[in-house]
Formats: sequence, C-alpha cells, structure tokens
Amino acid sequence: MPHEADIAALMPPPDAPASSRTGLRRLLPTLRGAIGGAVVGVGAAMIGIPLLDALPPGALTALLLGFVLSIWPHVVLHEAGHAVAGLSRGMRAIAFGVGPFRCERRGTRWRWRRGGRLHGIGGFAALLPQGTRGLSRLDQAVFLLGGPMANLLTAVLLLACARWLPLPVHLAAACIGSAIAAALLGLGNLLPLQLSGWRLDGRVLLDLLRRTPDAALHLQISQLMALSLAGVRPRDWPEAAIPVLSASLASDGLALSGRMLRLSHAIDRRDAGAARADAVALTAAFASAPAVSRGPIAVTLASHAALLVGDRALLAAWRLRCDGGLLDLSPYRAWLDAELARLDGDAGALTTHLADARALAERIPDAASRMVFDDRLEALAQALQSEV
Repeated sequence: MPHEADIAALMPPPDAPASSRTGLRRLLPTLRGAIGGAVVGVGAAMIGIPLLDALPPGALTALLLGFVLSIWPHVVLHEAGHAVAGLSRGMRAIAFGVGPFRCERRGTRWRWRRGGRLHGIGGFAALLPQGTRGLSRLDQAVFLLGGPMANLLTAVLLLACARWLPLPVHLAAACIGSAIAAALLGLGNLLPLQLSGWRLDGRVLLDLLRRTPDAALHLQISQLMALSLAGVRPRDWPEAAIPVLSASLASDGLALSGRMLRLSHAIDRRDAGAARADAVALTAAFASAPAVSRGPIAVTLASHAALLVGDRALLAAWRLRCDGGLLDLSPYRAWLDAELARLDGDAGALTTHLADARALAERIPDAASRMVFDDRLEALAQALQSEV
C-alpha cells in the first residue's frame, strides 16, 4: 500500500487564493486585456464612427439592437466556420458548443445536452485529425482561420446589404450593427492572446507561424488525438509520440493537456512508477488550472487513484471534482462511482453504478477511449461476479 505521504501529495489541493499572484504577474492579465480592448476599441471606432455619422435620426436604436441580438448567432457562425474549414482538411467533428449548449457525437448520431457555461469560452468546435489528415501546420492553420474568416465575410455581406439593397432605414441600421458585431468577433479572435486559459485563434496561429515549442506540442497532442480517434489505445501509442514537456512552454493549458496524455499512457500500461511524476504535477496545478481543464484533470487523476493507487479516500476526493469541461464526463462519473462501490464491498451499489456506466458508454466520442472504458467495466463485472 502507498505511504501516507505519497497519498497526501496526490490529494486535491484547495483552490488557489485570489492573491496568489503578486506584483507584475498579477497585472499581466489586466494589461493584456487592456491592450486587446484598446485594439478592438480603436477598430470599432474607426469602423463605427463614420457609419454613425451617416445614420439618419432614430436609426441608432436599431443599430444597437442589431449589434446585441446578433452576438450569439455570430458565435454560431464562427464555430460553423471552424467546422467547415476542419472538415475540408479531412478532420472529424466530435462536439460543438455555444454558451451552455452542447452537441456531441454518439457514434453515427448526435445528441444535445446542457453543459454549463465555461468562463472565457463563448463557443467551441471540437474536431480531431483522422490518420494523417488534419495534422499538418497548413491543416491546423486553415481550421483556425475558418472561424474568424466566417465572421469577417458575414460582416462584409451585411454591410453590402445595408449599402446596396433597398432596405428600410431601420433594417439597414440593424444590418450595420450586426456587421460591427461580426467584425469585432472575427478580428478579436485573431488577436494573439490567451484568456482564462483559452488560447485565441490568433495566438495558436502565431505559434504555428513561429514554430514555437507550444506549436510543436499542439501538433503532437493532435497526433495522439488522431490515434485515439482511430482506436489506438494509450498503451499502444508509439513512445516517440508521447509528449515531452519543455520548460519554455508559454501555454499552461497545453502543458496540462500533455501531462494528462502522458498519465493516460502510464495508467493504461499499469505503470505506477511512470505515472507518479505526472500525477503529482497535475495535482499541484489543479487549483490554478483553467476551468475548462479541471474536470478532465480530475477524471484522469481519479482514474489514477482507482487503477494504480487503490486508495478509497483519494478516489472519493477526486470523484467530487469530476465536473465541467467541454465534453460530457457522465460515463466516467458512473464508472468511478462503481469503483468506489467495489472498494466499499457494496455489491448492490456496484451493480447499479455498473449498469449506469454501461448505459452512458455510448457518449464517449473516440474509439480508443471507449475501448479502455469497456475494459474497465469488464474488470468491474468480473469483480462483481467473484463476490456473488
């Protein structure tokens, strides 16, 4: 059994206090936001002020309504642009989200669910490479540009409609307001910034152009996701494909993703020694991790607790954190509940949670994760059978 000190290093830490950053580090996010806001504001002024001067009296209200009411439709168009661009490069769509709403692939079918808002994310389009398609820098750049270009093209079309079609004054003003919203969303996403742990399209594009360590890790993670989509489980990933984390990485989110993949590889190989360092590092980073990453991190560390550590308190502590993230984590929560029931020796609860996990298994989007998940459920079924 692991030593108590070893278990303590793997326990979920308390949330980071608001004052954990000091000095310049605390000011950097504010400064970046101020610079980004200034750029967007100047762009809005350059576009908007001449248009406002040209508006007839009474049209300003229609312009403002067009701006506000079109924001979410433009987010949908942005993600649709990413999807079309990714599909054109041979990628496979697995999920989309706008605000709290999710649309996720179930095999050949799609399902809607309410997933909760994530700070810093208005929408997302999750597409994975298939084989070698979608893995090159060009493929990734086309995918990233698809969203902003959809917004900018929409802005041009709306302005053209307002300028050349015989529309009523107030409708033309609403088109102008909607065009401004589309232009700001498209241009804003091209800024090379990272907000709330989420890298804007412009930041990823700049990394790809500069061939930074972040870009190399991004492509390596995409390669592993492609292998997983194709049904290659983590223990069979080539050793050369396992992420090597550089100290020069600028994106904490990418580093966390790399560690999760490394830990998944070690867990599937049942290599406790190789898993230890990444599990401790993920535990230490959890409290300050972006909200979008905490749910998946918790599931990975709970899996580590269940399969390699075998400590009931550690598993229960991480099970409480298994919520949030972009994709549906309910299959993993049901499996972890079954693992807790097994450790408790509660055959009735194990039977119930095992049935729940089997019913939810179809929500897992990629073939390799489903294969690993089914293996875990089979092991639990065998444990249940041996107790009967």
